[in-house]
Amino acid sequence: MGTRLYVGNLPQHLCFPELEDLFSPFGTILSAELITDPTTGRSRGFAFVEMESAEAARAAISALNGFALAGQTLTVNEVHAPQAPFAPRSSAERASHPRGERPAPASTQPAGTRLFVGNLPYTASAADLQKLFAEVGTVVSVSLMTDRDTGQSKGFAFVEMGSKEAAAAAIKRFDGQFALGRTLKVSEARPPERRSGGHPVGGRR
Repeated sequence: MGTRLYVGNLPQHLCFPELEDLFSPFGTILSAELITDPTTGRSRGFAFVEMESAEAARAAISALNGFALAGQTLTVNEVHAPQAPFAPRSSAERASHPRGERPAPASTQPAGTRLFVGNLPYTASAADLQKLFAEVGTVVSVSLMTDRDTGQSKGFAFVEMGSKEAAAAAIKRFDGQFALGRTLKVSEARPPERRSGGHPVGGRR
């Protein structure tokens, strides 16, 4: 049995693959659940992630609790009781959101403009990514995942482009290509899909 974590104060535009990418560097993820509003489908700003081991959970808490993401400071801690640390949801809300059948949260930016960038060298900065991706179009924002204690890059980031066309051009230009000293992995950060029979990790693949 794994260790269940509460993740709070998430940016509203964060989608399931991004949630997974935040925690995957620390160990195997058994399950992940991004909580959404039953009416609008928007993220409610918190989630639950179950790590395979207590060691992986502690590493995630150490790195991500207090971590600044898209201007918001994350809260990450272990869930010690089934409904802590948040208030119980109503039966109507639970019924409208069976596990794995939640509507995709609405996004504040057009679909297809937010990119996952992986296999970055640890020396890469947000400015480096801004300059690199500006070669193919307007860069709206760069969220470089860094260690909250050392400030060192974790090797991946999220880049929001100004248009779907610019995002597609960035994937074509940089995915699998050598840049910034490494062979980059660039893909669209997709929202969670409606699916039945559970919500396994790996929503982007």
